[in-house]
Amino acid sequence: MKLKIKLYATTLQPLLLWLKDNPDDTDIRYTVARLLRYYSNTPKTLGLPYMYSDAALAEAIKLEIPEPEERLKWVTWKEQTNKSGLRDVSRKNGIFHLEHIVPVSQIAKKLYELEDLSDAFPIYEILVNNLKIAWILKTEQKLLDSVNRSGLRTPKLLTTLNIHIKGFNN
Repeated sequence: MKLKIKLYATTLQPLLLWLKDNPDDTDIRYTVARLLRYYSNTPKTLGLPYMYSDAALAEAIKLEIPEPEERLKWVTWKEQTNKSGLRDVSRKNGIFHLEHIVPVSQIAKKLYELEDLSDAFPIYEILVNNLKIAWILKTEQKLLDSVNRSGLRTPKLLTTLNIHIKGFNN
């Protein structure tokens, strides 16, 4: 069991319990979404390496980024433009994009649908199984968003779009 994710699951539990009795509390819903986004920003801490697309790896190799596979697994969004990161020119106009393969809204939806919140383990399982984040190219991100902005992304959908994510659909 990944201890940090267990802690996060335990932290989310009272918020989700509150939402069972107060389903229209938009402040708590917003808090859950922000926490999920925050939790996903630390792959080393979580012990869940980021995934990456074949195209992102090819571009990293082309740019002669040292140890491209390792960098794509562990470089965070904050380190994207660093010399020790992906050396991207900027987040807005750069080459790489950090994509939630399972969007935060979909993870939150799965959490809201949990019936039994007496234990944090089901929350933990959702986090472990759905914090799927990948470095992809901006061009891949634009294509993906044009077809499926925040809905369920399946391996079949990504394959149809010719976006191949190591460990997801490749």
